[in-house]
Amino acid sequence: MRKIFATILCIFVAVGLLACSGQTSQEKGEKDGKKESETIAAKKLDEYSWDELSRISAEISAAASDEAGREVAKRYGLVEEDGSLSGQTKMIVLDNKRALDVRLVGIRHDDKADGSGKAGLTFMTVGAVDIRPMNNEDTIEGGWEASSLRAWLANELPPRLDEDFAKALVAVNKLTNNKGLTDNLEDVTVTQDKLWVFSVHEVCGDVTWDIDEYFQKRGYEDVDGMLNAEGAQYEAFVKAGITGTSGPSEFLSLKDSTGTSPWWYRTPHPFDFQGFGDTGTHGYFYRVMDTGYPNSMGAPQDLSSVVVGFCV
Repeated sequence: MRKIFATILCIFVAVGLLACSGQTSQEKGEKDGKKESETIAAKKLDEYSWDELSRISAEISAAASDEAGREVAKRYGLVEEDGSLSGQTKMIVLDNKRALDVRLVGIRHDDKADGSGKAGLTFMTVGAVDIRPMNNEDTIEGGWEASSLRAWLANELPPRLDEDFAKALVAVNKLTNNKGLTDNLEDVTVTQDKLWVFSVHEVCGDVTWDIDEYFQKRGYEDVDGMLNAEGAQYEAFVKAGITGTSGPSEFLSLKDSTGTSPWWYRTPHPFDFQGFGDTGTHGYFYRVMDTGYPNSMGAPQDLSSVVVGFCV
């Protein structure tokens, strides 16, 4: 009888241990699987894949505050110990096999176009992806929204990008004077873009270019107001000391083999030197000079470098 009882007891114990062991193993597998799929080891910016950066950006975006988001960025080595941008770069390769560096310029800066909050990471190319006119015709009518360059960035550049990189891009809201010749702040409207060029205000912060140059003429402060309504200055440009009155900056000068040329802002000059018109034709777009001086202008059909911003 004792033998039978001992045998039965052993069976119950074995079954129990097997059940517990199976449950623990399953739970462990789930936990390990989650850990394997979600944990990313901290490393240098250039060592991350675009998929990893996309996941890190999502984690930064989901943080409860800007401070918490920056702590996430710090954990992944994207910022210095004091929380400031580190200045690291990452290489991308276009389909013509030309290598181009990109740098991080903002954290939780841009609003995602789908309304789900802030994009975690914003980058810019250190050099030009191409040299192109802002418009195929001599007009600033419709501003950035109607420009040939915006259409090119949306439709023709993406197929030239690495598939993993292109997949990581996130559309964000960009504020721009999308009329052309105007002093009405209501003409600063939103476009939704995955690839874009920077506005004057995103690079320089508040400017007083027109009131400084034409202060004696009534109403010119409204022109500066149009420029200053186009988004907020990115952290990287603040750190580099870029302002509307700063001189040539190495930070803004091109660093690739495409040659020296100015590069486009998406900001149209809202004043016609011949007087305000009602058609928005002719006029100029602002540019960064090839020396890195932050203030110049070019006719829409001029060839200038295209320095691109994007979020992941």
